Amino acid sequence: MSWSEQSPTRRRAPVRCLATAVLCLGVLLLTSCGFHPLYGKDSYNAAVMSDLASVQVSPLVDREGQLIHNALLTDLNPRGESAKARYRLVVTPTISETQQALRKDDTATRNLVTYGVTYWLYEGSTRVLSGSFSQMFSYDFLEEHYANISAADDIHRRAAQSIADEIRNRLAAYFAKAAEVKAQSPAK
Repeated sequence: MSWSEQSPTRRRAPVRCLATAVLCLGVLLLTSCGFHPLYGKDSYNAAVMSDLASVQVSPLVDREGQLIHNALLTDLNPRGESAKARYRLVVTPTISETQQALRKDDTATRNLVTYGVTYWLYEGSTRVLSGSFSQMFSYDFLEEHYANISAADDIHRRAAQSIADEIRNRLAAYFAKAAEVKAQSPAK
C-alpha cells in the first residue's frame, strides 16, 4: 500500500504523537524549573503579601514622582493597613519627552514619553534588591491646547500605575524566591 492510498487519519498519527510528546515535554520542563504563575489560582501567598505591606516607599520629587509614589502605596498595601516597615524602597524615575511625528510645518502630531526607572530595596541599611527598566507611552498632540494637557496628564497617570505594577511584580517575585530559599535552607 502506497502513502497516497493510506487513510488521512493514519497519515496524521505520527504528527499527533509528536505533538503530544512535545506538549508533555513542555509541561515537564515548566514544572521542573519551579515555574508557577504570579497571578494563578494559588498565587496568594500570605508571607509575600505581608512582606509587600511592610515596604516603606520613600517620597519622590515632582508631580510624576508623587503619582508613582501613590500608585506604589496602593499596590503594595491595598488595604491601607499600617504595617511595621521592614523594607525601604527608593525609586528614581527619569522622564524624557520627544516629538515623534512632524507635519510639513514642523509641528508635532505625536509625543513619546519615555520613563527610565531605577529602584533599590533596602532591609535596614543593606540593599537586598535593585533593578531598572524603561517604559514608553505616546499620545496624539493636537492643535487644541486643553486636549494636549489632558492627554499628557492621562499618560502620566497611566505610566505611574504601570510602573508601580512592574515594581510590585518584581518585589513579589523577590519575596517569593526569598521565602522559597528560606524554606529550603536547614533550620539552625
